[in-house]
Amino acid sequence: MSDMHRRVSTMSIVPLLLCAREEGIDVHELLAGSALSEEFLRDPHQTLSFTQELGIVRRYLALTDDEQPALRCSAFYHYNSFGVLGAALVSHASMLEACHFLVRYVDLTFTPFHVVLQEDGEAIEARYIDRTDLEDCREFYLLRDLAFIRNLCCEADPEHWSSLVEAMDIDMEEPAGAATLRDYFQWPLRFGQEETRIQARRTALNRPLRLANPATLSMLQRHCDELLELRRHHSWRLRVEALLIQHPACADLSQVAAQLCCSERTLRRHLQQEGCTFQDIVNDMLQQRATHYLRHSRWPIETIASRLGYSETAAFAHAFKRWTGITPRQFRQSTQTTPAQDKS
Repeated sequence: MSDMHRRVSTMSIVPLLLCAREEGIDVHELLAGSALSEEFLRDPHQTLSFTQELGIVRRYLALTDDEQPALRCSAFYHYNSFGVLGAALVSHASMLEACHFLVRYVDLTFTPFHVVLQEDGEAIEARYIDRTDLEDCREFYLLRDLAFIRNLCCEADPEHWSSLVEAMDIDMEEPAGAATLRDYFQWPLRFGQEETRIQARRTALNRPLRLANPATLSMLQRHCDELLELRRHHSWRLRVEALLIQHPACADLSQVAAQLCCSERTLRRHLQQEGCTFQDIVNDMLQQRATHYLRHSRWPIETIASRLGYSETAAFAHAFKRWTGITPRQFRQSTQTTPAQDKS
């Protein structure tokens, strides 16, 4: 199943409605063509497909006059927007503990990215990995979610927030108005990188936070566990996806089953009950990475094929056409907004 069809909470779009209203954008115009009402979206018990959310975001980007809409919207996606999760984040003893918590409960956030935390001695790194093709809305989502981290740092540690992050590598071309972004973040920003990474130092992230409250955190974590259980509903697909993101070389059914402490037969059965196979998941993740590279990178197609594990470009082209109905070259020509240096 494509990630575009996954269900997301209506609460993921409410901050955008608030932002649009403050800008003077008519909400009915914003929702035109979505078959959704503001009353429906304000019901926290309802869900919509991610495709519907993407359509509303695209509509907002067409209506707004703001030069940096992601930064403007990020002010409405502050920690209070995430309910108990947000309150738990700022209740931790340190930002490092909050980072571990955020990655563990990332499915309770509104991000369309996988987030992986890596630690190597003093170096701490959070990687943002696309989980679906966000098309022309990707810059908005990526900058919005990075701005959320900046705002969380400001709220949790207002005195030292600018020293919590050393640098950000951002997987997108440097946009117009990059100077505004640098002023906003006050961290070194490096655009045009192969992957989005937030880099920090353990010493800085271990400073105590002013709102730390162990008793409150314990209560909120129990609530987050309950919400996560409901959200995931024992989803084996999500568990497999998370494992493949953490260990991309582990794309073998037997290895994944061993990591999940079950037999291959048991894993196949669980995935079949969820309407997919292990190969479906692998193919979906390969397709997502392929469309991302074709749309957003300047790499030649043979380079993309190699990065995806194909020894022959022809094999990649055949697989891509099976997934999408068109060749990689046709997809790139129809979607890429910047000229590609494609030598294949």
